[in-house]
Amino acid sequence: MILAAIVLFCLAAGLGLRLVVLGVRHRRGSRALAAAHAGVALLGLGLLGRHIFSSPVHMLYNDAALLFVLALFGGLVLLAVRMGDREHRSPPPMIGVGLHAAMALAALLLLVLGYTHP
Repeated sequence: MILAAIVLFCLAAGLGLRLVVLGVRHRRGSRALAAAHAGVALLGLGLLGRHIFSSPVHMLYNDAALLFVLALFGGLVLLAVRMGDREHRSPPPMIGVGLHAAMALAALLLLVLGYTHP
């Protein structure tokens, strides 16, 4: 189950990278791509949560889940900022995107470390 969560989070990271490229290069966003990014990440978070609550305690998984939840809230803030703009086609502030990505990538690293070093 953890391996499936890792694959889903890697897919979400790839979709997020595509969103960043759209925002930086083309100065626009994609709602469909953002929805796919969020959906895949939420599915991965659900699998991680299910594993955490049905297995013995593994601190790296717990820490990764906490960071993923913080990244989720950061993503919700980015969504709120984007929806609050009059210009819906503009990308969100890149400093917020950077913080969101840093938290999610750190969580993914913890998850991979926990998987490879039981």
